Order: sequence, then C-alpha cells, then structure tokens
Amino acid sequence: MRAQLAATAHGLAMQPLSQALQEYPEVAASYARIHELLGARPPREVVQMWTRLGYGPPVGPAPRRGVEAQIVAM
Repeated sequence: MRAQLAATAHGLAMQPLSQALQEYPEVAASYARIHELLGARPPREVVQMWTRLGYGPPVGPAPRRGVEAQIVAM
C-alpha cells in the first residue's frame, strides 16, 4: 500500500501482477524468470510482489455508497 501511495504521489500508476507469482504449473516459467531476473533463490528468497509501474490515464475515485446504504433498519 505504501509503495502504491508513493507512486500515486509522484504521478505514477501501479498495477499488481500477482498471478505471475502464484505457484501454479501454468505460470511456472514466469515465476522462475522473475526470480532469475531479480537474483532471488526460492525457497529462501521469494519475490512477494510484481507490478507494472508507469504513467497512465488519470482515474477518478471509485464510487462509494453513503453510510445510510450500509445501515440496515430492523
């Protein structure tokens, strides 16, 4: 969260790419390549987060419901 907030403060967009870090047969090659690129040696050294970082179009805040929509009258 801190990294994403810092990126936003600098005008950057950050998108997590967590599927490449999951240990499924379908992404085994990507998992191994990411660790190889970073010099990490599983199981002792494991990459916890992989993201795309760069400049993207501005995105407005997500719509939120008001408190009244959360409270259920009984």
